[in-house]
Amino acid sequence: MAGDNHSDSSRTVPRPLKRLMEAHQILADTESVEALLPRLLDLAKNVSNAEAASLLLYNQQRDVLEFAAVKDEILGEKANEILKSAVELKMGEGIAGWVAQNRESVLIQDVQNDPRFFSQADHETGFVTRTLLCVPLLYGGDLLGVINVLNSKDKPGFDSFDEELLECFADLASTAIMRSRFLELRLTQERMRVQLEAAADIQSLFWPRLPELGTGSHVWAVSKPAKFVGGDVYDVIRMPDESWLVYVADVSDKGLPAALIMAALSTRIRSEAFSHDEVDTLLETVNNAMYDLTVEEGFFATIILGRYWPTDGRMQLTSGGHLPPLWVVGDQLREVSELKGISLGITLDAKYEKKEIFLSPGESILFVTDGVTEAENERSELYGQRRLSEHITSAGGPPYGKGVLDAVNAWRGTAEANDDLTMLEIWRDPV
Repeated sequence: MAGDNHSDSSRTVPRPLKRLMEAHQILADTESVEALLPRLLDLAKNVSNAEAASLLLYNQQRDVLEFAAVKDEILGEKANEILKSAVELKMGEGIAGWVAQNRESVLIQDVQNDPRFFSQADHETGFVTRTLLCVPLLYGGDLLGVINVLNSKDKPGFDSFDEELLECFADLASTAIMRSRFLELRLTQERMRVQLEAAADIQSLFWPRLPELGTGSHVWAVSKPAKFVGGDVYDVIRMPDESWLVYVADVSDKGLPAALIMAALSTRIRSEAFSHDEVDTLLETVNNAMYDLTVEEGFFATIILGRYWPTDGRMQLTSGGHLPPLWVVGDQLREVSELKGISLGITLDAKYEKKEIFLSPGESILFVTDGVTEAENERSELYGQRRLSEHITSAGGPPYGKGVLDAVNAWRGTAEANDDLTMLEIWRDPV
């Protein structure tokens, strides 16, 4: 028993293995790629007892190896700056390029006489490479880069044990690099989420506080972006003659670019509203402004715009390529004859048609975007115009908008919203 105890106490972990274990712990504690790379090279030098080490990362888009970090006991930070700014390797170029292309380690005792040796790095820095060990960095079969250690300090050259040790270290390093990249990606996504939530809060400021229209008329509206922010917009603007300018618009595309165009469109309509007595001429002016803004980027917007007088239910309507409004009379949908007009921002000096209708007591008119009719469920089936019409005609009386929103949400179920959704409804109390 005493002999066994003596045997256990005399065992020691070989120094190279101990260095590898220490490297594993240090790599596990380092999160950012920026902090990780110089630590990788310090550890690689330590594990292999080398004068210098370099790490080249694979740029997949350009198909080249780029110096990401250099550790040199003689030249210090100078070598790092020179190589990162002045040297890159094509796949197959130099020893590192050969290792990356073939995904095999190489151990070279006389680098200067190896035909693959890329001497520019030595020329740029003044370092003299005598012996070299180069190992690929692989993760799940994907090439991340290569790691070099140069000039063994405690013997004439590196040996097969050093090669196996550095390959083990390369496996740890590859995992650490990917872990750091994943962590940074998650942090970037979280920052983006916070910024998009802030953008959504800002966009919500564009939605007006819905007013009382007076004389038994009412307005309701809602806008739900498919993402944090979207390209749909609505507004209710009080005019000097006690009428109300109302509209729903849908900017092509979704997300932040569409939201920026939406903001510009909303601002332009408000700035022009009081300069035009007729809805068609207002839309002509807004279209020309939108064309100047969006023509180069290829954006456009559809719009349904009306001007409503609560005293008698009169409404002027005009449209720029938008879905026709839903005019609900009793339990029937009355068709608003087609309003001719091209989407905003497609061509200059477009002309728009104007129609006039009268809402009687108990009647309603809804403006909707295609996010209503094209809402998809889990089976990618559309809600559609037929379901929308059936819901409205069986609802029993205005207002209809909230019920439509509930019906669309129920239809969608657990499916993600595939488009922005906006509705605006004006209705009159029954007599």
